[in-house]
Amino acid sequence: MSKVVLFLLSAMPTLCWALVPPYYGKTDAEYRWDAEVELGLAASRGNTRNDAYNSRVKLGLDTDRTHQEATFSSNFARDKDTTSVERYRLELQSDAKLWPDHYLFIRGNQLFDRFGTYRSETSVAGGLGTSLISKRFTSLKFELGPGYRFLNADEDDGLEDKEEAILRSVLKYERRIHERTRFNASIELETGRENTIGMLDASFTNQLFGDLALKFGVNYRYTAEVDEDKANSDTLSSLNLLYTF
Repeated sequence: MSKVVLFLLSAMPTLCWALVPPYYGKTDAEYRWDAEVELGLAASRGNTRNDAYNSRVKLGLDTDRTHQEATFSSNFARDKDTTSVERYRLELQSDAKLWPDHYLFIRGNQLFDRFGTYRSETSVAGGLGTSLISKRFTSLKFELGPGYRFLNADEDDGLEDKEEAILRSVLKYERRIHERTRFNASIELETGRENTIGMLDASFTNQLFGDLALKFGVNYRYTAEVDEDKANSDTLSSLNLLYTF
């Protein structure tokens, strides 16, 4: 268990409310592009030696008719000379706005997990999305549509690759608690005849100063059918510095 989070702890004393919100004085046009970069590092030295790293990059472009979004995240942990976590994920989504509060989406996902039941997972899906709540400080979106999933097994585990049609459903919630504090949560479910995968992603973000924020996140992933020596659930907690520009 990591005991030292050096660069994050150095930022903790700045956890106070600023008088001016981070978006004060900017025009709507400046928010057409959206970019976030976050990084978390943890190191423990002494009786135990452990290093953990996690990062995430998100790019978005919003226009009157479309919304494009790309997200790349990575997680890595190493204890002495042994790697215990190594995971990379790339998500791409394109939305076409049909009429107020409704849109069509197409989405692709690529996951690589060195220590998971399946070495890699690829899925594509498309369907209809709708904004159930669209207010200044609160939003709630729901997406539903069919797709296809490819699961590539590790040859050493004796498993076979799998592919199947899926039904993907997602609920996305955002609440701005304060001008400098927000809560995000999403629930994603991919249901197939052979396997069902669910994921909960929640985060609490507090603006420190300027475009720099501190973000605490929890990611919970559940896979119904796994190998006998693997766990069905996997939980990842993170504390990152987040830069928005």
